[in-house]
Amino acid sequence: MPDLASGWSWNEEGTALTLPLRQGVKWHDGKPFTAKDVQCTWDLLLEKSSDKLRVNSLPMVLASGWAPVYPCHVPAREMRGHPIGTGPFKFVEFKPNESIKVTRNPDYWKPDRPYLDGIEFTIIRNLSTATLAFISGKLDMTFPYTLTVPLIKDVQSQVSQAICELSPDGGVNSHMIVNRDKPPFDNPDLRRAMALGLDRKAFIDIVSEGQGDIGGVTQPAPAGLWGMPPDVLKELPGYDPDVHKNRMQARHIMQKLGYGPDNSLKIKV
Repeated sequence: MPDLASGWSWNEEGTALTLPLRQGVKWHDGKPFTAKDVQCTWDLLLEKSSDKLRVNSLPMVLASGWAPVYPCHVPAREMRGHPIGTGPFKFVEFKPNESIKVTRNPDYWKPDRPYLDGIEFTIIRNLSTATLAFISGKLDMTFPYTLTVPLIKDVQSQVSQAICELSPDGGVNSHMIVNRDKPPFDNPDLRRAMALGLDRKAFIDIVSEGQGDIGGVTQPAPAGLWGMPPDVLKELPGYDPDVHKNRMQARHIMQKLGYGPDNSLKIKV
């Protein structure tokens, strides 16, 4: 669903994509939003402009659902300290490690939007302090993906009117990552034994009090569109629900590699 574009269309050969821009859109400083801004933005990202970004974000933009357009009439250096856009809220103030304030954009192109007069984001680096601020009523909402299951239960017990929703999401996951270039972890058999030795269900039962899903590299189904079905997933090393069988295989591999009760594998965490 396009936002600043009103639609899109391909030519017959499939080599040209046309995106007509929405009319009447203004930047937060009142200047009109035009195709020149779009061109300037892509020139900036492709490093064809005299202006330069501190870090080029073209690959990230192309690989994600976010493709912001920058105003041609504002230097990139100024955008870092006082950004302007065409969105529903205009930047007001940023205090490092304290807060961010935005106000309603009266010229926003969507009729009767936004609903709010403004938003104040309070920056609280300590999670416990932030949770207490929400419980005491100082904040209207917390940022998603920050509360653990025990903290959610704590909030629910103290704030009866709080709306808490626990849903499967790929934003929080656990992986075992080792340096495969450093011996002995450069041996794929050893890494297979490590994968076989993990009790994944125990991790979920303890860390998230059973509120989690076991998946492969991608987010598990049904929330994960590319998640492997259970019958395929259990064929991967360590994903068979029979943990005892997995660990027997792991011990057999380690014994073949020369490890055992008298020669444990030493690791640095």
